[in-house]
Amino acid sequence: MIKYLYYFLISLTLVFIAQSILPVLGPLSNLNLLLVVLVFITIIFGINLGFIFAVLIGFWANIYSYLPLGTLIIVYLAVIWVVNFLYKNVFINFSFYTNLLLILIATFLHGLIIYLLNLLFYFSGVSALYIILDKVFLVDFIWQIFLNIILIIILYFIAKFTIKKLNLGFLIKK
Repeated sequence: MIKYLYYFLISLTLVFIAQSILPVLGPLSNLNLLLVVLVFITIIFGINLGFIFAVLIGFWANIYSYLPLGTLIIVYLAVIWVVNFLYKNVFINFSFYTNLLLILIATFLHGLIIYLLNLLFYFSGVSALYIILDKVFLVDFIWQIFLNIILIIILYFIAKFTIKKLNLGFLIKK
């Protein structure tokens, strides 16, 4: 039971960092810390822990969002489900390129789902805001891809050097 309290506090801290600290750091404001951490947790610890963090992080992040409550939970759950499916069935080992491809796919999927849900909510009258696809959006999205890749590379090397025999553990099917 105490581990769920830790998950709760970790998710709250991550959302606090993503919503309060990163936006004021200039170029780091485009980093999607929550998505990168969710993808990394799903790759390392599996879909069960990824599910718990997706629900907690989605809930906390949705409080700061203009989207209806529960939207980010659905988005994060969809992203980690796709990441887990690809990791288990297509990319079967914990490698550098696997992490890069999975974070690229997750970033594009996250952006696409958010955009489509935003349009749905805008045209149905639930939300008065919508995302404009212009040059600023494109530049921010490219920065987000670049920063997400940098963060997943850092997390990959930290995991590679701290967890002994990581590759052998991931080659065994669960």
